[in-house]
Amino acid sequence: MIIMKKIFVFLLGVALGIAGTVGYLHTQQMEQTPAIIEQTCDTPNSITEVYFSPSKDCENGLIKLIQNATKAIDASVYSINNTNIVNALKQAHKRGVKIRILTDRTQASGKSSKVKELRAAGIDIRVHSKHKIEHNKFGIYDGKQASTGSYNWTNPASDKNSENCVFFTDNPAVVSKYQERFEYLWKVNTQKASEEWFDNKKSIKDNT
Repeated sequence: MIIMKKIFVFLLGVALGIAGTVGYLHTQQMEQTPAIIEQTCDTPNSITEVYFSPSKDCENGLIKLIQNATKAIDASVYSINNTNIVNALKQAHKRGVKIRILTDRTQASGKSSKVKELRAAGIDIRVHSKHKIEHNKFGIYDGKQASTGSYNWTNPASDKNSENCVFFTDNPAVVSKYQERFEYLWKVNTQKASEEWFDNKKSIKDNT
């Protein structure tokens, strides 16, 4: 009888140990598995391009998207000072492409920023007033293509930094998600707040 009790206690301990291990592994798996809010699938003709820097690949890819746009460009970009990208945007504006850009106000204050240059060229550009920083780096082109990644629209992002960029073509599910997010950001980061920021910067400059 004593031996049977010992065997029972031993088997119970093993069972509890296994159960605990399974529970722990399940918990770990849940913690390490990212949540999928909505799953999207590529269309048969969709193209996804991935590039890395330091290199000119992201810069050239963005310029191509800008040059090929015929109707609209919407972008939310943390920092902008890349001369070639800025020139491509100004040329697109001259062609009649409707451009809306949202950028970070702190970055726009930097000496190397070309935000004021874009604004002076007549491009509809706003600095953010909602959220702590505007750290996105995505664009939508004619509602058909999208770009994203860590790549800022800057010279260092091409020449010095370790960055990535992704381009989506013929993927309506992905492009529409970025368009939807842009429309939200454009709404909550109001034109009034942005104009007040630019006016304040101009006033400070005029008084120095």
